[in-house]
Amino acid sequence: MLTIDTGMFGQPETTAVYLHAGRLTVLIDTGPRSTVERVLDGLAAASVESVDWIVLTHVHLDHAGAAGTLARRFPGARFAVHRRGARHLASPERLWESVSTVYGRAAAEELWGGVDPVPEDRIRPVDDGDRLELGDLVLRAVATPGHAPHHHALLDEGSGVAYVGDALGVRLPDAGTYDAATPPPDFQYETALRSVERVRGLGAASLWLSHFGPADAGTAPLDVDAACDAAADALRRWREWTLAALRDGGAGGAEAAVVEGVMRRARAALPPSMDEGTRRRVETATSYRVNVAGILADLRRADR
Repeated sequence: MLTIDTGMFGQPETTAVYLHAGRLTVLIDTGPRSTVERVLDGLAAASVESVDWIVLTHVHLDHAGAAGTLARRFPGARFAVHRRGARHLASPERLWESVSTVYGRAAAEELWGGVDPVPEDRIRPVDDGDRLELGDLVLRAVATPGHAPHHHALLDEGSGVAYVGDALGVRLPDAGTYDAATPPPDFQYETALRSVERVRGLGAASLWLSHFGPADAGTAPLDVDAACDAAADALRRWREWTLAALRDGGAGGAEAAVVEGVMRRARAALPPSMDEGTRRRVETATSYRVNVAGILADLRRADR
């Protein structure tokens, strides 16, 4: 499996698209539409002229935003996605509205570049446990909600590699940091922890994150158990930071104050020796505002 670095947010090693060029050409995720040229350049560098299948871990725009664009570029490609995400590929209007609400419309356009529909007759809805036999690649879909209800990890039954999307959060390979990914509106803390344990129990040989790359590569490589421990710890840490910021006076809907409190704690937890460029990459890859919004939404649901 080859890694294509999308260069999302203008940063290296932030978001990956994975390429299998075997009897069939398969992409795992697409990146956002704003970086589709980087993906096309990666395909050209690998001498790939056509794509047979695009398999999506979930339909958030950093993972599936370029799907419709690639559907036009490769008219023979088919798409496999969680059944609950299939309708958003075919009709992405509600997804785009949600993203525009979170980021603001102008910022959403700049970050994600919009989103195009995928023809419905080219979409295969996928359920938990489904096996996708794609030439010499067999992927088993494993439901891993929490980050999003339409999230699958994908276990390569040949190599034992599990492509875990955002189920294990964000790990930048050169930074030695591990952070949670807790976006609104559907993040669920307890469900996310259970999904980490489901990934742990797959018997995978290696875990490959969308953000970014194999957990057992880069600075401070982590085996499966250590990566799952780090992912669970990150979820707990971000939730604790948010609760502490609420206790400090961010209650009553003052979300900006909570974000500020979490930001102070997160920055204090970074290694003092980290250079400013790496610090900016870490903070770009894991948005304080988005993570806090997701955790607050989950806390509000728990209080009902």
